Parts: sequence; structure tokens; C-alpha cells
Amino acid sequence: MSAFKESIINIAAICARQNVLNFIISPGSRSAPLTLALLRHSALTCRTIVDERSAAFIALGLAQQLGRPVGLVCTSGTATLNYGPAIAEAFYQRIPLLIFTADRPPEWIDQNDGQTIPQREMFGKLCRASFEMPVDDAHPDARWHAERIISQAINASLWPAPGPVHLNVPLREPLYPNAELKYNSDAKIISTVPPRQVLDNHDWDKLMIDWRSSSRRLIVAGMHPPNPKLAEYLRILQSDSNTAVVFDVTSSLYDALALHHSDMIFGTEDETVRRELMPDLLVSFGGPVVSKNLKLFLRKYKPKIHWYLDLAGQCIDTFQSMTHILPVSAEYFFERLVAHSPSLQRSGPGGGLADEAAAYCETWIRQEYRTRKSLEHFLKELPLCEFSAMYSILHHLPKYSHLQLGNSGIVRFASYLGLSETKGVKVNSNRGTSGIDGTLSTAVGAALATSKLTTAIIGDLAFFYDRNALWNSVVPKNLRVVVINNNGGGIFRILDGPGGLPELAQHFEVEHRLTAERTAADHGVSYFHCASVSDLEKQLPKFFGPQERAALLEVQTDKRVNSETFLKFKSIMKEG
Repeated sequence: MSAFKESIINIAAICARQNVLNFIISPGSRSAPLTLALLRHSALTCRTIVDERSAAFIALGLAQQLGRPVGLVCTSGTATLNYGPAIAEAFYQRIPLLIFTADRPPEWIDQNDGQTIPQREMFGKLCRASFEMPVDDAHPDARWHAERIISQAINASLWPAPGPVHLNVPLREPLYPNAELKYNSDAKIISTVPPRQVLDNHDWDKLMIDWRSSSRRLIVAGMHPPNPKLAEYLRILQSDSNTAVVFDVTSSLYDALALHHSDMIFGTEDETVRRELMPDLLVSFGGPVVSKNLKLFLRKYKPKIHWYLDLAGQCIDTFQSMTHILPVSAEYFFERLVAHSPSLQRSGPGGGLADEAAAYCETWIRQEYRTRKSLEHFLKELPLCEFSAMYSILHHLPKYSHLQLGNSGIVRFASYLGLSETKGVKVNSNRGTSGIDGTLSTAVGAALATSKLTTAIIGDLAFFYDRNALWNSVVPKNLRVVVINNNGGGIFRILDGPGGLPELAQHFEVEHRLTAERTAADHGVSYFHCASVSDLEKQLPKFFGPQERAALLEVQTDKRVNSETFLKFKSIMKEG
């Protein structure tokens, strides 16, 4: 058996039994025993991606959509370090990943041999847990230990909070098999059944005293996967005249809610309006929020009471106002909150923000209406720019498709514009750490998890940084990539500070003259291009239509027009 010891083969067997069925593998010699054990197991789906950095983001996108762990496998040495950015993103997005890094035997680490960097616990606090497999398994206790580690790792990737888990796997030579692999269907597994965390009646009594005595209640939904039941409870709660519900662009709950332009509303500088919007009680849940306006507003206009819902019970005080951590799921909490509010239950499905809402809700309704009208007027005569391009793209998105938003300006424009015209679109964005480095790879992984159309909207720097995402054989035909190309990092022109620097063009924007056309041709991706509003409107229906392969649409914009347009928008937003 040599390197094909029983404990390595059992990794594949245990993962298959524990519903870890998808692996993204990067080629390498030291990892050969584990790679072959996974490839030859009939229940597992393995995809090979050469670039480890891209591979890790593809795994992230796949796990993001599947909602269960996806495995990563790479060889030893610097290959492992390339996983870092995606692991950080997965940690803060709470996405389960199992990271297997092959390693030299421990006696050879730091001995000037090839690929012998210290790998044990190398990702530190960015993993939910870190383990090292036994280097030898001749003794029965060592095999028991190895099997236990695999179960521990899978369980730790899911509970109490999902996230990445690292398994370092030292392997001795020889690394290739001389016999057929035999999988042990009786390999020991240990399952975790998470407890159902609830609040007792005494806790609910205390919470309801604060709820009923608060006349201005604000519910904020951060990054969150689609949840029809949760969306229905929020819809019922927003029929209360004292309650407003706002959602992040990445929350995928917007279909049930009526306030689609809260990011713009929070950006007003009208002090009277801002004080009218100030909540007495704030309930927040989900992951990070995109809107800087929302964060700055709530940090300045602090509620007296702030309930933060987090099943893992972590202390994440984004708005600097938290008074209670409630370790329960959002679905459970809002279901029980509706049950404790008989008047809301009687309002039934017909309730809504416009039904005799008063006081706090009226302020929100009034601001939503004014903001929507201002935005419509602003967009009416725009030339082709990032704003008008995003508006057209969002309005042409096919119903019930999937959307991956890039970082920097892209996700912010989507947040300002809102999603009122998109029906059932599931939204994701790498807003855990908010980097641009793996946005295209994440979209490739997300598209692999579904047959639904998956659209990535990204900027030119993010695209060229991550174009290795297309350098593989697994790019699916349901992937659509929109590259908004302004020939550099245009966001630096609209940020407060760098816009007037003499070093702006060369050292911050990093001006270039690249286009995506040759990249699309190199990787067999259909290419579309437009440089005017009429071009874009003409191209979008065909671009989103059926294709025999993945497609890329490049929208050419002028960064100076982009910045001038955004400055006008900003002045409108501030007026409220």
C-alpha cells in the first residue's frame, strides 16, 4: 500500500457517506494519493483547476450555492498559499470548505528540500478548525484517529457556524499506486446533530415589552440566502405602521419587501429626515451589508435597543449599538415574533406598507417614493456609463436567474439602483472580505452548481486579475459574464480623497488599453461588445438568450463620464 494507506483511501469513503460529494483538485505530485482516491470513487464529482487561487474561489462559488461543504485538494509548498484569499472570503461569508493540503513528512520540513514550508495551521484564525492527518497508520489507533479527524473536520465546517476547515496531509513516497484501490464502506463516521436553539417564554416576555414599547422599529437584513418562509414573516411584519424592513442587495429577500432604495435614502443629508428615520429598536441579521450609507447612519443615529440574530452567538457589532445577541435563526425568530403579534396575523396576506401605515412607516414610504422618482428622472437621459449600464443589465436579467455582483463600484451601483424590477433573482457577492481577486472564479463555481443562468457583473481590473477562471474545461454554458471596462480602477475617481491626486492615473487607477475580446477567444467564450446605450439595449436580449457556450459582454465606458455622472447622482442623493 505504501502512500496508499487505508486512512487516505478512507478520506474519499467518509466524505462520500457524509454528503461531501464535490471536489476541486489542482494537479500535483505530492497530492497524488489523495487525488487518485477521490477521482476513483464513483460517488464523488471531481473537477481539475490548474490555478490554485482560482480553484479555491471556484470551490467557494460551488459551496455557496449548494449549501454544503466542497473539498479542495492541492500539492505541498507555495501552492497551498494560493488558497488564502478564498479561505478568508469563505470564513466571513460562512461558506463550508474542506481544504486538503498535501505535505512532506514532518521530519523534512525546513530542511532545504523542495516544497517544505510549514503548513500545519497555516491559515490560522481564518479557519473554523485545523487538523493534521497521521503520517503513518500502521497501528489501529492511528487509523481510528485518522477517521475521527475526517468526521471532526466535516462537522466543524458546518456547525456552530459554517466555514473553511484545513486538513494538512503528510504523505511519504512512493506516491502512485501499484494495485487497485479498495474503499472501506465501514469506515467510522461521527455525525453532529446541532441542537435547535430557541428562546423560552420568559425571554420572549422581556423582548416583547421592548418591542411593543418601541414606536420606531427597523429590521435590517444583511447578506442572506433565499428563504421564502423568512421573507413571508418579514412581509407580515412590514404591515405594522411602526416597523420598517430594509435589506442589503445581497440578502435575496427583496421580492417580499417594498423599500428598494434604502441605500439612497440613508445617504440624505437632510437632518430632519435623518432624525425621522432614526429607530428606537433595531433588529439585524445575516452577514455583512454593502451600504456604507446605512452603516454610517446607524453608527451616528444609534437605537436605544439593538437585537442581533446569530445562531452561532458571535459578537459582531457592525453598527456599534448592539445590546442583545440572540443565538437563534432569523426564520425561527421572526416566525415567533409574528406569533406574538396577534394584530399582524389578523392583517393576513393583504397587509403591506401602504395599508394605513402611519408615523415611522409613513416616513419610509414617503422617502421611498421621492427617491424612486428622483432616480427615474436622473436615469432618463444618461449617456452610456456605469450607472446606465447597470440599470439596463439589471432590468434585462432573466427571471429566477442567479447574479454574482463584483466588488468596488459594481455592487455599490446595484445597491443604489435597487432590485425592484428583478423577479426572483438570487444575488451573491464576495462581500465577506470585499476583494476583487476571485469574483469571476466564484461565478464559475456558482454556475457549476445549477442549470439556471448565472450572470457575473464585474469591472475590468477584476476581470483581468481573475481571467484564469476561464482557463479550464469546466466553464459551463449557463455562465454569462458582463465586463464593464473603463480602462482602469475608475472607483478611485469617485472616492473622497484620491480623485485629485497627481498620481491617480498611473498608481491608483492603473490605466490600460486591454479588452476582453482575445481572452474570450482564447477560452472559447462567445463575445459581445457595446459602446452606446442603444448598442447595449440591442445586445442584451441575445446575450441572455440560449447559447451553446458561455458568453461575455464587454461594455466600454469612459471613466470621466462615469465620475461626472456619479458626482451628479451623489448630489441628488444628499438632497434626499
